[in-house]
Amino acid sequence: MRNSLKLQFAVLIFCFNNLALADQRWFQVELIVFQQQAPNTEIFEQTTTKIGSVNRYAQASAGSKTLQYTYNRLKRARSYRPFYYKSWRIPVAAGSVSLPIDVSEPEAHLNGWVKIQRGNLLHVIADLEFSPAVSSDKRYHLNEKRRVLLNEVHYLDHPKFGAVVKVSPVE
Repeated sequence: MRNSLKLQFAVLIFCFNNLALADQRWFQVELIVFQQQAPNTEIFEQTTTKIGSVNRYAQASAGSKTLQYTYNRLKRARSYRPFYYKSWRIPVAAGSVSLPIDVSEPEAHLNGWVKIQRGNLLHVIADLEFSPAVSSDKRYHLNEKRRVLLNEVHYLDHPKFGAVVKVSPVE
């Protein structure tokens, strides 16, 4: 009788664990960050970082790159200088926000993170900082939450730099 109760409890735990795992879905996130070279009269300079510290980043695996054509077009354009292009695969549970994906490139003076929020709608939350030169004290901050549709390219805008993001389901 006692062993039967233990077996039923183990089966019950196994079933709930599978339900929790079924709630999790994998997404591929692609991000291109570029500097805008067009003249601009707007002032968005800051001298101290506005990005808060992150205790733990997501353990995202490398994804495939499907935005290579977009990256190459930005490279050829005179007004843009793309300097960051990465792709990740990350799990996100329904009704939750993923751990942040580290978006740092010391050589390009880029720092920040990207998260995916999965609820009734899908959102990308980006918090990025860019400094155009090593000797410069100027920093530009892009903090945006954007509703995204799967497999569509979305543009996050700042007068000094921008980002192109695409979220796709992993089959």
